Amino acid sequence: MIKVKEKKLNLFLLITLIVGTIIGGGIFNSPTDLILKANPLAALIAWGIGGFGILMLALVFYKLAIVKPDLNGGIYTYAKEGFGNYVGFNSFWGYWLGAIFGNIAFISLFFKTLNSMLPHQLSPFGCFIGGSIILWGYTLIVWHGVREVSILNSVITIAKVLPLILVIIIGITLFQPHIFSVPHWTQQLVSTGKTANLSQQIGQAMSTIVWCFVGIEAAVSMLRRAKKHSEVGLATVISFVIVWSLYVLVSLLPMGIVSAPELSTSSVPLATVLSKSVIGSWGALIIKVGLLISLLGALLSWFMIGPEIAYVTSMDHAMPKPFKLVNRHNVPGFALIIYTLIMQVLLMVLLLPQLQTAYTIAYTLATTTTLVAYLLSSLYGLKLAFKESYGFGFKIVALIASAYAIYTLFATGIEYAFASAIIFSLGIPVYLAAKPKMRKYEKAIALVIGLAGILALIMILRGEINF
Repeated sequence: MIKVKEKKLNLFLLITLIVGTIIGGGIFNSPTDLILKANPLAALIAWGIGGFGILMLALVFYKLAIVKPDLNGGIYTYAKEGFGNYVGFNSFWGYWLGAIFGNIAFISLFFKTLNSMLPHQLSPFGCFIGGSIILWGYTLIVWHGVREVSILNSVITIAKVLPLILVIIIGITLFQPHIFSVPHWTQQLVSTGKTANLSQQIGQAMSTIVWCFVGIEAAVSMLRRAKKHSEVGLATVISFVIVWSLYVLVSLLPMGIVSAPELSTSSVPLATVLSKSVIGSWGALIIKVGLLISLLGALLSWFMIGPEIAYVTSMDHAMPKPFKLVNRHNVPGFALIIYTLIMQVLLMVLLLPQLQTAYTIAYTLATTTTLVAYLLSSLYGLKLAFKESYGFGFKIVALIASAYAIYTLFATGIEYAFASAIIFSLGIPVYLAAKPKMRKYEKAIALVIGLAGILALIMILRGEINF
């Protein structure tokens, strides 16, 4: 078989990869999501705290990409180098499953939005067929090369950012400070009337904010594809600035245009903002088309990252051997097919309404495991900072990033952190199939995870853990 020479990703493609991965459907509903949890000024403070924490995490990735350019697997290899093979595998496993569940959520929201635009809605089976076409269509596209997909992704990323820029421009002209500055904002949620002090509002808002930045590590996960390893960290920091600015403006400006009670009940909050401008009713159509493009773009980005990190993990013998197989375009073909097949099965589950609640719980648990991967990367950075002579500044950055990851795990809900053991338990037989020999401390960790997973499952079935 003739192997095609691979073209690497430059700085621009790395930036659009990260931005495209982070910005999915959440930004379009962020004003409503936040106003239900925090008053405008409290949300502003939360964005400041959350943004600072994520910036510290981005700087950890920036530093690690420079000092450890040989670690091509990002969050997997950072955890592995810092804490051993099995811990590294768990970092990969939680992140990988989080990506898979996230992709199904993108498809689900895509067809929910599409149905709201059609005169005759698609049936559940029609949505399933449409979702399957998207899955295998993307599989075919990615099969033919990552750089080509990255170029397509950059076009989609630019296209989905344009409606957001429109909202920002119009939002600035319509913004009214007296609507934004609500009374008793440190004591009561103006959107619902519920009592909530400032600390509670910030904590509740943080769970939304941290989800907004899942994908900040995208370029690090694609390190072996980069033209220059030194550009990976730079792309991560630049992308953070872009995404943080977009999210802050898009989520907060509507709070100074639309009253909190109205914003809290809006199904398409950005369209509500545009409806108050000269655009009028066209606003809903513009935003919904932008949302569809955004979802397709985010899905494409994760189609590149998911198989890639599974391939890198298999090269360290932490995943079964077939995951090492690549095609003539240097794409991990087996990992790509398995990735798609798992999503295809989960897409079938979505056809059964009674399992929707179980799916939502599983997705939230998988998202929690992504935070575990972030924590392990931060702790590895902290370990290196004290072990090597990287300067006092990096020690502070790594320490803050680690503390922030721990804080967000607790802010999200300790019940999810505990129940995520179920997700990690499912990875034990997969790891054993690839690496049957485990060290004593790894066996001890696996035993604790397995027992915690069984206990968490029992408590969920008995109703002792509620989500």
